[in-house]
Amino acid sequence: MTQWIEKLDRVTDYITEMMEAQPTAGVSVAIVKDGDIIYSRGFGHSQLQPERPIDGDTQMSIQSISKNFAALSVMQLVEAGLISLDDPVVKHLPYFRTKEKEQSDRFTIRHILSHTAGFPPDLGIGNMIAPNIREIFSDTPTEFQEALDDYRLTEEEINRMNSREDVTRWFEKVELAYPVGQGWDYCTDAYVIVADVIEKVTGDSWEKHLAEKILVPLQMKRTTADALAVQKDENSARYYLGDEQAETPFPINSIAAPIGYLYASANDLARYLRFHLNGDPTVLRSDLIEEMQKPVHQVSEEWRFGSEVRSYGLAWFTDVYKGVKVVEHGGGQMAVRSLMTMAPQLGLGVVVLLNFDGSMHHEICDKVLDVFMEE
Repeated sequence: MTQWIEKLDRVTDYITEMMEAQPTAGVSVAIVKDGDIIYSRGFGHSQLQPERPIDGDTQMSIQSISKNFAALSVMQLVEAGLISLDDPVVKHLPYFRTKEKEQSDRFTIRHILSHTAGFPPDLGIGNMIAPNIREIFSDTPTEFQEALDDYRLTEEEINRMNSREDVTRWFEKVELAYPVGQGWDYCTDAYVIVADVIEKVTGDSWEKHLAEKILVPLQMKRTTADALAVQKDENSARYYLGDEQAETPFPINSIAAPIGYLYASANDLARYLRFHLNGDPTVLRSDLIEEMQKPVHQVSEEWRFGSEVRSYGLAWFTDVYKGVKVVEHGGGQMAVRSLMTMAPQLGLGVVVLLNFDGSMHHEICDKVLDVFMEE
């Protein structure tokens, strides 16, 4: 630990200066190096009214990082011999189909996990079934209806979504954007299907599998899908949008939990990265951990951020930063920002969680990588 003090002080100074230059709500950061959590700090506040300090144990929405937990759950079923990544989805969910049934009958679990199934990116069904969706779209009297129209949905349609199976069955109206396996588009809604598969194969809820097979073994005591429990927790975040720091509706959506509605602390996600970096055979075999991180398809242009090699595996983006391979996933919605990044050859993992909008999570992560890439 002592050998990293100078580098960690530089990280602290950098974040402190950023927060002073651009007053915001809060930042929670954790760093893993060579199997140890060497840094856990909060900057600013988890809540502004009344003010509460943020720290490494603050429970925060992690949005699309949730997908990685769903994918890991699938890999555990692969290890148990209950499914194969190349099983057709209809083998486990015979009611699943899209408008092009011949195509959708060929969809495999790998296609769904890697966003190569052919779904368009703008379906909206996953997020629009949030119980507080009218509050989210309430800036004008017509905003909610405009959102429905934009996604080509009806209020009656979203009110019928009472289970993950309902969402899976909804996909029968979806027209594919490209032939199965021949492209890539980030379809957040498809991860509801992933959880539906897990539940039909195991006979239990995904949340039960998650708790028993992942969270307990990894000692992730501050990670949950229970939004109400998080809201009652004194050390949990609220979310603030724009220069006015207006509090936004709390991100809650139990049916769509696997697409982006888990809550975790930076310290818990550091434990999670430590597992992916160093392995733990009680959770998953090392070859299957590696399988998750293998690129399946290069991402579409708007997801490359200037990179020529950015690709997607099984709920992991893969890329190269200044000559070093990185494996990462982030998330964001309104005033939520999350990022977990690994540089395996450095034995380094970085977690940055924000309860405000912007790109500071990426800037902080890049700074940490820069500091630890130096000799």
